[in-house]
Amino acid sequence: MSDPQLPAPEDRRTPPAYGEYAPEGWEWKPEGAPPAGAGAARTAASTPAGSGGSPVPGVPHNLGARGGDGAAGAPAPAAPSTPAGDAPRSPTAAGSDPEPYRAAPPQQPAPRAPRDRAPGTEPGPRTGDRVVTILLLALGAFGALSMAQSMLGLAPSLAMILDAFDLQDVETPSWLGVLGSVSAIAIFALYAVSLIFSIQRMRARKITFWVPLTAGAIALIGIIVVTSVAMAAIPELMTALADPASTQQLLDYMAEMTQ
Repeated sequence: MSDPQLPAPEDRRTPPAYGEYAPEGWEWKPEGAPPAGAGAARTAASTPAGSGGSPVPGVPHNLGARGGDGAAGAPAPAAPSTPAGDAPRSPTAAGSDPEPYRAAPPQQPAPRAPRDRAPGTEPGPRTGDRVVTILLLALGAFGALSMAQSMLGLAPSLAMILDAFDLQDVETPSWLGVLGSVSAIAIFALYAVSLIFSIQRMRARKITFWVPLTAGAIALIGIIVVTSVAMAAIPELMTALADPASTQQLLDYMAEMTQ
């Protein structure tokens, strides 16, 4: 008889696993389960031949032990049901850690094509356009210098024409000198603008030959307008030019001046 004051000995045995001490051939069947023959028939029908589905002697079948290659005859685990509206889980979420998030590299914007060439074509050197533009700018420099000099001598030129028509008593307006000086400055400014604009377009590999041509046309039209205004300010000169013999008289005067 044990002493009631002594504590009960501690049981240090490892608790048995589920089904470890079950007798061979024992199987737990809940209430309302189908007969054993129907389940065995279904198991035999669903198990392929040679898959090693027969139990191993000495090991309870409810431990999941199988003969031969266990991976060949093991049924695939059923996928967990996903409630409606939830996204399915990725395979990495169940067994392994998910891959770290990596942002996509920034995309560089595509270069925009210049307006004066078709999209998708690379700009060429345009050597011919550059040569023509440089020649026109050189001619424009001499032309601008000549036009400016003629505008500065506008009043003396009109006085000489009056002398050719024997109109020495007619005086030229005093503002013709100011008009000629302003016109000369405008010509130089126009040439400078055309030169700078042409250099910028040539650096950008754009067609440029039309720039000095346009500047020369504007300068020529300006000289014609200024000269017409200056001659219209002298009515006696306009009357003399209306005479049909004025052209010959002017040529004779120029010939005498050159002798």
